[in-house]
Amino acid sequence: MPAAQVCQLQVAHSDRDALQAIVEDLLDLRLIACGQLLGPLASSFSWGGAREHAQEWLALMKTASDRVQEACARVRELHSYELPEILVSEMSGGDPEYLSWVVESTREQPR
Repeated sequence: MPAAQVCQLQVAHSDRDALQAIVEDLLDLRLIACGQLLGPLASSFSWGGAREHAQEWLALMKTASDRVQEACARVRELHSYELPEILVSEMSGGDPEYLSWVVESTREQPR
C-alpha cells in the first residue's frame, strides 16, 4: 500500500467535547479510520487585526486520500469556528499493514 494513499487531518478547537464529537461523527461515517485528541495547547494567532490567545485541543485523524475532501467538508459543517483550522498532510511513509488498515477502515462494510 503506497503511503500517499493515506493522509492525516489536523483540526483545532477550543471545546474538547465538540472536537471529540467531530471525531466520532467522522468515524461513524467512515470518513476517518481513527483520531487522537491532544491538549490542551496554548494557541496564539492574529484574528481580525488583533492578537489572540486561546486554549485549544488538536485532533489528528487518519484517512484515505480519496476521503479527504468529504472529511474536510464534514468538519466545516460541524465546526463552530468561522474559519476552522483544517490541515491535510500526505503520508510519505509508514507501516504497510497500518496504511492498509486506514484505507480499509474508510470503506463501506459488507452487510
